[in-house]
Amino acid sequence: MTSTDIFDRFPRLHLGAFNCAVDHWINTDVTRHIWVSRIPLAARALHMCRLMGAERYREHREGRFRKLRYMDLTKPLPFPDRSISAVFSAHVFEHLFPDEVEALTREIARVIVPGGVCRVVVPDLERIVASYDVAQPYTFIRQMFEVESRSSAAFAHHWAFTRPSLNSLFQAAGFTETAVTNYRVGRCPDLAQLDNRPDESIFFEAIK
Repeated sequence: MTSTDIFDRFPRLHLGAFNCAVDHWINTDVTRHIWVSRIPLAARALHMCRLMGAERYREHREGRFRKLRYMDLTKPLPFPDRSISAVFSAHVFEHLFPDEVEALTREIARVIVPGGVCRVVVPDLERIVASYDVAQPYTFIRQMFEVESRSSAAFAHHWAFTRPSLNSLFQAAGFTETAVTNYRVGRCPDLAQLDNRPDESIFFEAIK
């Protein structure tokens, strides 16, 4: 069975899609906007009360969050063994703690079919470290933790990755082939719609 056959035959799973849901994928997230999108006029009311900005309200009117399925990545993935052809996540893994990342990677290995692909995009730790300037440390700190106030604490980074650490992580989970790729280059389908943030990311694929 070719890669194209696998992608056509089995579902594709998008982890942490937020406002970037892609057709023909199971688009998942934990954002509260999922629930807002399911309550008639809730987004409009929040916008009128100045609790939702114009850009986010526009996304609600476009129906972006109605395309999402709620999924907590700290829990087992709700799919049978060998039932998913491709898994994609962009700037998600760094928001999990190390034990959660390891458990999620094992879960991805469990649900993905033989020959399936997992593509992970994460901030490039080596690039972040290289930006450190003892006289101006705040650029480094912002990139490292991505949090500056208590209100943004839920979006803080809890871990970071290098190319070798990703390779070790996925090999330990049972993937047989791993590779660092480039922006919108790889075996994962729909990269023109999925890949983003090319100037600050590692693009990594693992094949089962």
